[in-house]
Amino acid sequence: MNRFRPSSVLPIAIAALAAGCSILSPRPDRARFYLLTADAAPAPIASPAALALGLGPIKLPGYLDQAQIVTRIAPNRIELSPADRWAESLDANVRDVLARELASRLPNAQIVNFPWYPTVHVRYQIEVDFERFERTGADSTELAARWTIRDGQSRQILMTRDARFAAAAANGSMEAAAAALSADLEDLANQIATAIAQLDASPS
Repeated sequence: MNRFRPSSVLPIAIAALAAGCSILSPRPDRARFYLLTADAAPAPIASPAALALGLGPIKLPGYLDQAQIVTRIAPNRIELSPADRWAESLDANVRDVLARELASRLPNAQIVNFPWYPTVHVRYQIEVDFERFERTGADSTELAARWTIRDGQSRQILMTRDARFAAAAANGSMEAAAAALSADLEDLANQIATAIAQLDASPS
């Protein structure tokens, strides 16, 4: 009959405990966090009078609604970075940067984010529906969107345009990609601000 020998079990128990400690020990968080930023000193586009602009709704594709930064590596394939993430929700960051870009280019405008109270009377409403806003490969970015300007009171469509911008991410880093996506938003804001100035200057 076999008898239980504690001395024979002890080395096995110690080895298992050591292995468990190495597996369960905390690992360093290697996540890196990024933000989009607005241009510090854009060239203003003159608007003849003070006006209120309603910004939104702004819609991003569902696959961008996550913390991980997305890279499109083929027309039908995307990749999520395991370590590179947005520091806040991408839709909020896009909205805030676009608002600052428009305010800088139209210094006489007051930007009101959607949704606003019914008592707020906006002159124009700007809607943006993004098709793409992502890193493409390792060294470039792409923005594709359709924007619409409506009369703030009647909701009548005054102008609709398709926009497509690309920027180079010089050294292929994720930091360069965030800067390039910020530059894409600058181009979009400049296009929309120019259209607003033209509408506001045209005879009613």
